[in-house]
Amino acid sequence: MKYDRLVFACNRLFVILLFCVPVYLHLSLYLSVSNTKKAKGNTMRVLKTMFIFAALILPAAGIISCLSSGMNEKDYRIIKDSEGRQVQVPDTLESVIAIRSGALRLICYMNMAGRVGYIEGNEKRRTVPYLMANPELTDKDAIGTGNYYDTELLAASDADIIIATYMTSPEADELQRTTGKPVFIIDYGDMKDNLGGLFSSLDLLGELFYRKERADSLEQYIRNSIAEFKTRTMGADVHSAYIGGVAYRGAHGISSTEPGYPPFRFLPVFNVALTQGDIISSPLADQENAFIDIEQLIIWNPAYIFLDAAGEAIWKDDINRNNILGETVEAFQTGNLFTVLPYNWYTTNYENVLCNAWFIGKTVYPGLFEDIDPESKCREIYNFFLGEDVYDRMSELYGPFVRVILKGEA
Repeated sequence: MKYDRLVFACNRLFVILLFCVPVYLHLSLYLSVSNTKKAKGNTMRVLKTMFIFAALILPAAGIISCLSSGMNEKDYRIIKDSEGRQVQVPDTLESVIAIRSGALRLICYMNMAGRVGYIEGNEKRRTVPYLMANPELTDKDAIGTGNYYDTELLAASDADIIIATYMTSPEADELQRTTGKPVFIIDYGDMKDNLGGLFSSLDLLGELFYRKERADSLEQYIRNSIAEFKTRTMGADVHSAYIGGVAYRGAHGISSTEPGYPPFRFLPVFNVALTQGDIISSPLADQENAFIDIEQLIIWNPAYIFLDAAGEAIWKDDINRNNILGETVEAFQTGNLFTVLPYNWYTTNYENVLCNAWFIGKTVYPGLFEDIDPESKCREIYNFFLGEDVYDRMSELYGPFVRVILKGEA
């Protein structure tokens, strides 16, 4: 893009010369013919000059035209985004904007936080691993308030591209039209039924940033982790469990759950929330959180309960106000209530999903995970996904991987 202005200036200069020089020559010819004795000789000299001018300028114009064409081919690429849109993007992305849930997280996974030029307003206040690992991002200018972008701020920015999740093609086309910037959609995917969507988007980011090896390594790490969970627990007995306190658009109590909770799927753990019950689905189409009546836990009677640390203040109050849970539910009676890292915060924290899976595996199947220290595994995961071990800060903030002490216990 930086060459476009140079080519434009050269073309303008050529047009000016192409207009001015012939005018000058014709004027010279007119003045010279006033002297009839010298008219013939002057005319020949002018014609000779025009021939030389044409011989020099016209090839130069051809060179400029070819140069311009070559630069445009080099400086721009056409890449198909997750919605199948053919998007013309700059060859080198020096400043990017990530909008909507999880977009900035995936860019941080790609180790491309240094290319982020602007952030959403709420990113300045979130306590999530990708911002702990890249605190400089919170100093960037905001392109809107809360989780909402301002199209005028987007248009006025010097960003090369807008990368968006959870956006339709018509929305992206309209945003691209109003901002004058390429809008590239990626599928955030999930670790339940759309792992392929996540991997496809990592591949696209690898293509955008010329970081294919990084995308491949992320995908392979995830595949290897899931494969190891399944290999370690092959043939193991199935145990029932429940995940409570799952956040979406804020923290929630014990009644907020996730029927497709990935760590249970990686292991032979039966998620009791998959059974029939008084489940109230989330009103958001792209969320699979569900809400239950607390009494439903008595019917399900899970052997283990894991509680998302994001909702600790709320689920602790739920437990204290419902003494019947401690009297009837197996997990309460055996002390098998444990905290885990936040699953959702501006959509799924993929690194936390893997951390939680190692802890749950170690908790439910201690003999099969005897050699595993969940804390060490979590440090490894943060280092790999984010380039920095942020476990100490996460542990201080959320207190994961500990047994929940009930009211009245020592």
